[in-house]
Amino acid sequence: MCLLFFAFGVKAQDIHFSQINQTPLLLNPAATGAYDGLYRGIINFKNQWVAMGKPYRTIMGSYDMPIVFNKGNKNAAYLGVGAFLFSDKAGDSHLSTTQFNAAVSCIVPVGDFQKLSAGIEGGGIYRSIDISGIQWPNQYNGQSYDPNLPSNEPGKTGSYFSYDLAAGVQYHWQKPLRSFRGREIASFTFGAALFHTTKPKQHFFLGHTDERQYPRIVFHAAMRYDFQDTRIGIIPSLLFMSQGASNEFDAGILVRIQTNSVTNYTGYTTESALYAGVHYRYKDAIIPQVFFEIHDFGIGLSYDINISSFSRASNLKGGLEISVRYANMRGALYKNRR
Repeated sequence: MCLLFFAFGVKAQDIHFSQINQTPLLLNPAATGAYDGLYRGIINFKNQWVAMGKPYRTIMGSYDMPIVFNKGNKNAAYLGVGAFLFSDKAGDSHLSTTQFNAAVSCIVPVGDFQKLSAGIEGGGIYRSIDISGIQWPNQYNGQSYDPNLPSNEPGKTGSYFSYDLAAGVQYHWQKPLRSFRGREIASFTFGAALFHTTKPKQHFFLGHTDERQYPRIVFHAAMRYDFQDTRIGIIPSLLFMSQGASNEFDAGILVRIQTNSVTNYTGYTTESALYAGVHYRYKDAIIPQVFFEIHDFGIGLSYDINISSFSRASNLKGGLEISVRYANMRGALYKNRR
């Protein structure tokens, strides 16, 4: 989403990544630990608007894991715990946002193939800004820019800290498919979340200490279907976010191609796969993406091709994004059964 920067105040929208399937804790606290695995860690990096001079750079790290107390009962509820940390630096104003959130969720199996989860996240946001490098219209002397002229811009800049809280719910259905090739999956996930329930203050400028960050509403859905007795699967997904006057809608699909041979007769084994596809951010960007999964390790690459009205200035250049994931997944280390 965009950052709206005014002379008299700041209305900040959240960071976002294009590889939405690689930022679970940023989309929904209820996704914390809600997967078939032991632990996972993900690093995300995005470099955006390079064509505009000073790029916007965002880096994020997240970790989460389930904690099961009654391992002998597959229908028992369990917890998920995790945390994320991100740093975002934007433009000539050096607008910097650093946020840390810790998350906890409760995951409840409601059938052989269904789980419901609810989660909360809490933490803090530190923001700072330095407008000394910005050129203002009042500093134009009639022929050129003169940094010695006063900008006559009101307000005081600096830094501030605020607390933050988020909550969400998620439903997940997954059923293994019987196949000669081994474990294949049909699954569906739907979730909803509300971020910034505390409406953190935004007060870079004097006289506007009551400015607050808009809450962010998130709805997301995804499914996976592996075509039986083939190496092919599909993963379509949808995302809608709303924050103040800004809305975002993403839709797309990845094709999954299994790259190693797995059969029902080999016992414990690991899977490797190649994912490739494209997502579309409504009236904003086309996003081709590839993801390489080698056993427990994965790396993803995507690029935002900007097609909005801003493309006249960006020359279609949006942002390069990289994700690196390491996950010890039960779904990747499993005992095949017929």
